[in-house]
Amino acid sequence: MPRGSAWGRDVLTSRAMLSATMAALTPSALRFRHALREPEAAQAECLARILRAVEGTVQAGRAPHFGRIRTAREFQDAVPITTPDTVAEDVERIARGESRILTREPVLRFELSGGSSGASKRVPVTQGLLREFQRALAPMLHEVFLRRPAVREGPSYWSISPLGRRQHRTSGGIPVGSAEDSAWFPRPLQPLLSRVFAVPGAVGQAPHVEPCRYVTLWYLVRCSSLSLISVWNPSFLTLLMDALERHGERLAEDLERGTLRPPEHDADGAPVGSDPTWTSLVQGLQGVRDLPSARRLRDGLSSARTLWPGLALLSMWTDAQAAHAVAAARRRFPGVEVQGKGLLATEGVITVPLFEAPAPVLAVRSHFFEFMEPEKPEARPLLAHELTAGRTYAVLLSTSGGLLRYRLGDLVRVEGFVHATPCLRFLCRADAVSDLVGEKLSAARAGTVLDAALGPTRPTFAMLAPEWGTPPAYRLFLETDAPTDALAANVEQALCEGHHYRYARELGQLGPVRAVRVTQGARRYEARCIQLGQRAGDIKPVDLHRQPGWTEWFTRGTS
Repeated sequence: MPRGSAWGRDVLTSRAMLSATMAALTPSALRFRHALREPEAAQAECLARILRAVEGTVQAGRAPHFGRIRTAREFQDAVPITTPDTVAEDVERIARGESRILTREPVLRFELSGGSSGASKRVPVTQGLLREFQRALAPMLHEVFLRRPAVREGPSYWSISPLGRRQHRTSGGIPVGSAEDSAWFPRPLQPLLSRVFAVPGAVGQAPHVEPCRYVTLWYLVRCSSLSLISVWNPSFLTLLMDALERHGERLAEDLERGTLRPPEHDADGAPVGSDPTWTSLVQGLQGVRDLPSARRLRDGLSSARTLWPGLALLSMWTDAQAAHAVAAARRRFPGVEVQGKGLLATEGVITVPLFEAPAPVLAVRSHFFEFMEPEKPEARPLLAHELTAGRTYAVLLSTSGGLLRYRLGDLVRVEGFVHATPCLRFLCRADAVSDLVGEKLSAARAGTVLDAALGPTRPTFAMLAPEWGTPPAYRLFLETDAPTDALAANVEQALCEGHHYRYARELGQLGPVRAVRVTQGARRYEARCIQLGQRAGDIKPVDLHRQPGWTEWFTRGTS
């Protein structure tokens, strides 16, 4: 681990590293730009590569004449559409140590994602899948450096891997989780990027979110030349700045004294525990005194611009549910440009943001894509070059990681084209999933949780629904005379068994489930559904309603 005092302090060195990074990124960026003119040819190359990666595997053996597939139509005819649940058994075999199940390449690690049931799903990562990610990430990074020269003036903060998330291994010895954020980028770039990342990736291996945020801020405060912040959900950045206000004086004292004292309790006062590796990392950073940064911190606690005067760009999600949190993030960084991210899932990269495009453009060199028309679910899915501006589609993804014709559950709308390649705006989840801050809570998962948590005496009306607030949270609406707090706690505990929901709670992006007692629940539920535009005959009771506003509706006494 490099000493903290060397990280991001030498601006001239950072500029030299960034120049070298730009040179390394340019070939991939040029190939991507060329592919935008000929998406059909680029996609044919992707399909051929994926077929080679899968040929000779257990998965290929289940498809008739897999080795003879050459065209997209033949691929669609031979291979069925898949979901997280349909590949779960194959993934479990890989986790136990079996090889050549989904791909010929060995699985390097698993990353956690959500599926239709809401439980944590393991996505296999191979070297081929990493190369596909890199075919999108390299042009994206090149675009930022080229179009926004101010970003080249200093280090960047990238939050890619989860905070406070340690690696573990499956029964077959396969790691679960990323070790370093730079691992997602091309291997020749990783040493360069590690030098221009303002916060080393090892910080993300903290045993809990609160100490992880503290050490992250320790690095960021000392990086006065910070030029770019890239996060996923805007609320992630807002909560990081909240932690800066909460721990600002303690951080300033650490910088003055040459100490580093991550909190031993989370924001709610609960002990966070420890870990030998984390303890060793923190001990290795002791003795770094930085009086100028301490003074700047005390002067800049109310103004991020004082701490980072050269900050030129914030990169974050700005579409769909994330749009609700953008304004709060902007207020913390007045005058800093915000760039919306493309659509990137654990399973693959769907779109890449370009500054001049009407929406992020399809990552046409990365994976093989198909697009289902929601109103025609039985029709043959369309290919990238067959899409129409203004239409909405559901995305199917095939990758060298072994996922074939994989239904992501994302709805996108074509906003235009860059040359011949479609630009896609993420609209929402297509599979009844509530996703305020990345928790990906599905209706199926909500039903399972309510059945288990409420037991055989489940109330006549029970429903989960999101509510916007600070932070947003889910409300459990119950028509019952029984005490409700314990029921809400049971539901909260069960929801936390899902990876994405638990992570959002640990970050503080979501508040806990609270119960709301209702009367005449079914009738009042129907009344609001009609108000929202549903026909009375079409209204069905649900375990999860994705529309907020139910608390006001049920508590205002209006029938």
